[in-house]
Amino acid sequence: MPEEELVYAPEPEPEPIPLTPVARQERIATMDVLRGMAVFGIFLINMPLYVAPSAGFFDWQNNAVWSDPIDRFATLFIYIFAQAKFYTLFSFLFGLGFGVQMLRAAERHSPNFLSTYRRRLAVLLIIGLLHFTLIWWGDVLHVYAILGFGLLQFRKRSTKTLLILAAVLTFGPFVLAVGGTTISRLTDKKTVAEKEKERKESHEKSAKRIEEDTRTKSTGTILQILKLRFKRNLRQLGGEVFWGIELFASFLLGLAAARVRIFQEPDRFRPLLTRLAYIALPLAIVYSAIELTIGYLYPGDELPLWRLHLNFFREFVARPAMAFGYAAVLLLAGVRTWMGPFAAVGRMALTNYLLCSLVFTTIANSYGLGLYGKIHPIHGLILCFAFYALQLPLSVWWLRNYNYGPVEWLWRSLTYGFRQPWAKASA
Repeated sequence: MPEEELVYAPEPEPEPIPLTPVARQERIATMDVLRGMAVFGIFLINMPLYVAPSAGFFDWQNNAVWSDPIDRFATLFIYIFAQAKFYTLFSFLFGLGFGVQMLRAAERHSPNFLSTYRRRLAVLLIIGLLHFTLIWWGDVLHVYAILGFGLLQFRKRSTKTLLILAAVLTFGPFVLAVGGTTISRLTDKKTVAEKEKERKESHEKSAKRIEEDTRTKSTGTILQILKLRFKRNLRQLGGEVFWGIELFASFLLGLAAARVRIFQEPDRFRPLLTRLAYIALPLAIVYSAIELTIGYLYPGDELPLWRLHLNFFREFVARPAMAFGYAAVLLLAGVRTWMGPFAAVGRMALTNYLLCSLVFTTIANSYGLGLYGKIHPIHGLILCFAFYALQLPLSVWWLRNYNYGPVEWLWRSLTYGFRQPWAKASA
């Protein structure tokens, strides 16, 4: 009797599940907590720029705008612990969020991930451009959205490729900056008198810009403020190219972190996280504190070459070490009950970010209280802590009654093409 022929039918394809907003139980709590803490860091950075000319904050040779020791201390505190650290962390979380969503879509065999994510980025771009144009020149959302379209092109690249490219984008500018300044100094043929003339002209332009910003924003009409903002925005667009390189490196690192599941399974990466939290972070803080304190107190008109190199090392090496060190500390500590309010702020990060801009530009500009240029750095620092202390319970209360923050609800509704359930169903 012949053996019975066996026929193997192929396994049926899994039923695709449409992509929908992430349910609360599917969220990664550590990401929400870290995002909520990063909101405060971003607020620390932005506060001096909401209420006073940027030249008075960034241009140390003209920092006599705030000459009181307590104001200088407040500015230095922001520089050491927050300046440029938290937008690195936020952009890392952006790439991480993209990676997590992509993995979730793959697990569900969702066919509409790319189209949905492109709509998500398009809506974010619109929100960012409105913020950039109408409220505050320092918007980062439109930059994230534009870079997000670029990140889509790397979704199928290997993790190794992502890490290599991130390293090139991070350390390439460092090498170019060191090499470029070295060559420039060694080949500089300008006389002392010529350099002094250039420095004097630079100081005069900076002082004029500070005076114009302060006068227009504290006493000008809304149209005059918008005109000044438009001029500033046009000047800023060129600089965003270089800033975008740095942010995109963090995007790639975030995507790589999602691939290896470092936030989902932190115990597997404990040795790496320990080195970041207990070695890299303390060393970077000490180095940055020393270098920034010397530079801030003794800015000099022309820094020695070795000082410039130390500055570049802080900017391109110590700063990202601090940003990722902060994240490593949280991953090692784990999410605790008392961190719930930070997670709530993180779940409403977009709303809270825009709320800060709206409230404090209104306080500063003439269409509000007209206090632009009158709020000292130390007062701004106190306001940061006070306002964030209000955001914590407000975010908790809001999410007890609603599924999303107001702007998050709008973002999701426009992304998915239908009105998302906002208010929570009553028991």
